Amino acid sequence: MKKVSFIILALATVMMWGCEKDPIDNPGSNTSEPTIDVKPYLGTYLMTRHTDLVLSVATFNIPINRDLDVETITIKKDPAQEFGIIMTSSDGMYLRGTVDTVGLHLQNDTIRFSIDTLGVNASLMATLSHPVIAPPQNGVMDWTSTASGTATATVPILGEIAGNITGNMHYRTALR
Repeated sequence: MKKVSFIILALATVMMWGCEKDPIDNPGSNTSEPTIDVKPYLGTYLMTRHTDLVLSVATFNIPINRDLDVETITIKKDPAQEFGIIMTSSDGMYLRGTVDTVGLHLQNDTIRFSIDTLGVNASLMATLSHPVIAPPQNGVMDWTSTASGTATATVPILGEIAGNITGNMHYRTALR
């Protein structure tokens, strides 16, 4: 009986010795960094833009709802910045941005419109603030930017008048 007890005790000791303690799962100690990937954004797209702006002059509010021409945009990696992109278009757009784990952060940009119709000569300038842009889904990116700015117009009889612009610019890429 002593031999059997000794063998059981020896086996139990060897079994306990061979088992390693599992590391404690501590979510706060996860050292792996999220992956940042610029590649999903890169490429050439057709892009549509729609303005939904309001020009406020004195007590008048004038809506400016307009679809702009479809244009080609190209997004390339920015060689000067890690995780950076450069977005250019056939219409003269040139924007820089960076990609992080949340999405694409574009720099603010300024758009200018000139209107010469019915004797009114107007110049509109608006700064666009862009939201974080999610990676393309099925080759499509879709976002709405906030616009604010100023306008000046030369109107017959009234002369030069000034106003403010507020609203949105909706962007949608397609046909990658």
